Amino acid sequence: MLDAPLGPVVTDSRTVVPGDLFWAINGPNHDATKFAVEAFVRGAAGAVVDGPVNIPKGQCLPKQWTIEVENTTDALNSWARHLRKHFTGTLIGVTGSVGKTTTREMIHTVLGHRLQGTASPRNYNNHLGVPLSMSAMRADHDYAVLELGASGRGEIAALAELCSPKVAAITQIGDAHLGGFGSRHAIAQSKAELLAALPPDGQALLGDDPWLRSLAEDCPAQITWVGTNEDCHVRASDIQTDQGQLTFRVTVGLERSRHEQEFCLPVWGKHHVTSALLAIAAGRMMGFDLAEMAQALANFQPVAMRCQVLQVRGATVINDAYNSNPTAMRAALDLLAEFDTPGRRIAIVGDMAELGPQSLSLHWQMGQQTVQVGRAEQLIAVGRYARHVVRGARAAGMSRNKAIACQTIQQALPHIERAIMPGDVALVKGSRVMAMEQVVAALDTYPIRRSA
Repeated sequence: MLDAPLGPVVTDSRTVVPGDLFWAINGPNHDATKFAVEAFVRGAAGAVVDGPVNIPKGQCLPKQWTIEVENTTDALNSWARHLRKHFTGTLIGVTGSVGKTTTREMIHTVLGHRLQGTASPRNYNNHLGVPLSMSAMRADHDYAVLELGASGRGEIAALAELCSPKVAAITQIGDAHLGGFGSRHAIAQSKAELLAALPPDGQALLGDDPWLRSLAEDCPAQITWVGTNEDCHVRASDIQTDQGQLTFRVTVGLERSRHEQEFCLPVWGKHHVTSALLAIAAGRMMGFDLAEMAQALANFQPVAMRCQVLQVRGATVINDAYNSNPTAMRAALDLLAEFDTPGRRIAIVGDMAELGPQSLSLHWQMGQQTVQVGRAEQLIAVGRYARHVVRGARAAGMSRNKAIACQTIQQALPHIERAIMPGDVALVKGSRVMAMEQVVAALDTYPIRRSA
């Protein structure tokens, strides 16, 4: 087993920079070991491979090394377990149907204000992403914040067994991945796998969600509830949003020892409050006072393609293209409705993936909500279920010529170009497989239209 400090672990040879460790993870259609030479040429310090590497003479540096293993994925897990065994910091696992990534980054922002630590990069939350995230843990780190995702039962249990969290932060239970789970009850049971993995001296930081309340009875660790209700340990009140600033008052403690603090975060939408409260709860657990956490979160950097508000062609674009599910879509439509705009509200939405037998009804409901919740005056729906979204919008009162269904983004782009004018606000959202960020990129290339 390697005991020397290593550079960042990278699995894509095209992204290697000098000092990285290239870990050759095979895909269904490629042998990653074949890319080890490219990694070395780019400056990788070493490579973990499952076969011999033929390095052309003069291509690589003398000190570059390879370790050949039987299975590189198994070796990555073994390396992660080794690092976890020697990690003395606090390991925090973050999950939930919505807001995992934002919560992870807010916790990292708070704790990183004074402590040394690491957090999962990007969407590294599955059977490969979690051990890759763990590869960044160091002996001198005070904490690690790992995002844990799942599309079926048992997956979070396996990830929790690997990373052995001391703290669990769960946002809420929604309708994500219904195709794999089958019901919201099954989703809740999956998130409960993280609670079950906690030690008795651990901590559970939980959003005030009815499903989480029902699961809490079996949690072996101490629980901190966050939310807006009076019985929450960390409570938010006076919640306001204005021009990309979310403000609220946080109250912690009992009547005799109550502490309060105003918070102001540079984010759009009230739905970010739960993530912020979970970060505050994590900070309190680690010894931070409210004032320094307010200072840290005031400098929070929002995650790209998560309620990212841009100015494009004189219009306001809400780029929430990273992913989607019914719960997250409802929150995005709430944000669309909040905008005070001189123009129109436009919803540009792609399919919500992995909803199983409920796909038709949930997409029809999404169309209905674009009108009733988002107050959209025009809808452009893209994907396999676009016509069901359009039917839902028309049933809610949107006129026929304002609700358009397209099978692909390329088919939708001409309609989008004609639709958006200065003063409008447009929501762009869809599941990851839809790659709705293509819409935002295309909008930047179009000339400004003054009339539809």
